Amino acid sequence: MAPISYWLNKKIRRLATRTVTLIEGDSEAKEFDVHKERIERILLVRANFRLGNSILALPVIPVFRRNFPHARIDYVGSPASRILLQNLPIDHHYQITRRFPDASWAYFTLLKTLRSANYDLAVELSCSQSNLGSFIVGFSRARFRVGSQGNRDHWFNVRIPRPFDSNKYRALSAFIAALGLSSNGDPSPAILSESEKVEGRRMIETLLSKHPGPVVGVFVGGRKALGKQWPTENFCQLIAILYRQRVKLVVFVGPEERMLVESLKQGLPSEVPLVFEPSLRTFSEMVSNCDLFITCDSGPMHLACALGVRTIAIFQRINIERWGPPPSLCRILYQPGGVLPNEVLEVSLAELFGGANDFRSKAESENKTDSIRS
Repeated sequence: MAPISYWLNKKIRRLATRTVTLIEGDSEAKEFDVHKERIERILLVRANFRLGNSILALPVIPVFRRNFPHARIDYVGSPASRILLQNLPIDHHYQITRRFPDASWAYFTLLKTLRSANYDLAVELSCSQSNLGSFIVGFSRARFRVGSQGNRDHWFNVRIPRPFDSNKYRALSAFIAALGLSSNGDPSPAILSESEKVEGRRMIETLLSKHPGPVVGVFVGGRKALGKQWPTENFCQLIAILYRQRVKLVVFVGPEERMLVESLKQGLPSEVPLVFEPSLRTFSEMVSNCDLFITCDSGPMHLACALGVRTIAIFQRINIERWGPPPSLCRILYQPGGVLPNEVLEVSLAELFGGANDFRSKAESENKTDSIRS
């Protein structure tokens, strides 16, 4: 989107929000007991366009479905969430847009549709971080409009105390618990079907040699504007060393990193496949077949964790407490002066083989065996 269009789009959205705020006024608080009210129509809202934020909201869907097995559950989210939610138990996905000029009129149509649905419960899932999400929940005119206490809570008539925990993984769980919903026993959302995983395995096998060994996916992206991107030369050095150690590698670039492709081609071994996959679902299928995924703090970091793939996350900024996945899913690396390739290498070998020394012994043994066979 061109900068002028993006700026104009934001101005129009803010003007519309303020205008409606003046008309609607503050919502009068209501008492709400989730176990006593008759809830037949539910609207969940996560109005953010970043991949990571869409992924972090996914675990609440099985919770709502288990607690309200017969209710209609609809979702408002980004194009990415529409793709990710294909296998999850929702009834309808309403897609928000920021594309100009569509965004200038699409929200009026969306709000009219939501308002006519007569929802019993609408829940804003950002924990009071999203102006747009709060606005959509408020203007839905659901009987109970739920969100966290904060600057945007005038849109809600049920105001949940804001979670003390700032971690994105734990905060939403605390918010759902405060709403009165238990998540005990709810499985992680199954983003992919078994057939999709099989197709992802086929694509990975097509890219790589048939030699045995673990598959390591490396995503070289990260939001450069926020200082999250690890230097490209560090990725190239790490990949080259792993390749020499006979690790099977697939290097991924996203839409925001396409300008790095030429420098990566020059810095990587020619046998290492470099993949730009525009389809989020196909990309997910391939990532799900990696034994280890190495990335910066990014959307694909959250995606790999959601897919159950062991992940190494390189943090360039000290915002680990806010965005870091739990240790059961991810090994986080951070140094004030920046993480070095050798540090990532050591942790990678430990994750793959239980330790660098164990791996070197195994590699030397395999090399001797190959020499005898040849």
